[in-house]
Amino acid sequence: MIGRHKFQLDTPCLVIDKDKLMHNLKTMQHFASQYDKNVRPHAKTHKCSKLAALQLESGACGICVTKVSEALELAKNNICGILITSPIVTDYKLSQLQKVVDLAPDTMVVCDQLKNLEQLNALAQMTRSRNIDVIIDIDAGIGRTGTDFESAFDLASSAYNMPFITLKGIQCYAGHFQHITDKDERANASKALLQKAASIKHRLEKMLGISLIQTGSGTGTYEIDCQIDGVTEIQPGSYTVMDKEYLDIDYTSAHFLPAMTMLSTVISANHQEHVTVDAGLKALYKDPTKPKIISHNELYYDWDYFGDEHGKLTGTNLPQNGDVIEMIVPHCDPTINLFDHFYITENDIVVDIWLIDLRGKSQ
Repeated sequence: MIGRHKFQLDTPCLVIDKDKLMHNLKTMQHFASQYDKNVRPHAKTHKCSKLAALQLESGACGICVTKVSEALELAKNNICGILITSPIVTDYKLSQLQKVVDLAPDTMVVCDQLKNLEQLNALAQMTRSRNIDVIIDIDAGIGRTGTDFESAFDLASSAYNMPFITLKGIQCYAGHFQHITDKDERANASKALLQKAASIKHRLEKMLGISLIQTGSGTGTYEIDCQIDGVTEIQPGSYTVMDKEYLDIDYTSAHFLPAMTMLSTVISANHQEHVTVDAGLKALYKDPTKPKIISHNELYYDWDYFGDEHGKLTGTNLPQNGDVIEMIVPHCDPTINLFDHFYITENDIVVDIWLIDLRGKSQ
């Protein structure tokens, strides 16, 4: 495959333009550094150890994951500074966490209840290898994970006083703000929330006499959150490759390029009003937002009950059998999780193939 033009690849497949990818990594890193913030990107987007290593080389302070299985794969590939952004509560997953910490001792994990703190403390006491680094997760209003604001200070204090736990900071991630289209509405919402979280961090620092991390943020609010006093790092994910959802919102400053696209081939052209392509639900995550076709003008994709394997294209000047279509996907994270590889291109020629080695690691 290396050396071929991207339109010669077997489809459906995911292609990353390396120049655009590097532009995105450097743009995010440069913006954050202007405000003395660290970038700890979220690998739930790309699920690729090689890309995570490139983010560290570009200046990231570490890498976020959601699942302990993702963390273990990164640790096996010598990725450091891992933050697991979802609580780990079962005995089996706690045993996996210990494997991660053995490989990457600076790994941090979030916690949102006292019982889980006690589990983590007992794990560290039993293994006697080192303390477990903990970030207290605060519910940003989604109701998904996180302790409430009223309990966060006491929970953090409990973590600080546990003998085998090291309190590292707080997390407050507002996923529900990331796609608010209007930038002023998005800014007002994020500022109010993260300033409230910062007040808890400042109280803890004053009482405990230590410096703490405040982490959170995403591609939709990074430029807002970098300007909030108290926030020490951001954890954007989709900025690496981008998707239609994030390209649809307003930004004030830096702009990211659609580095990743999907290629799909027309396999049936028997109708005057549409043609069928080989990317359906099993290749392209269905979302209220639809893909944006960039290889052809006035051409539109829809799943339209075409099934798991196929998609429907409508519009003017319909392509013919065998034609390759290039599109920006609606939601990059779950779409990437459907594929094994990224094809890396320069000037549309394949120069490398990267394994999506965190793919399917949902445990």
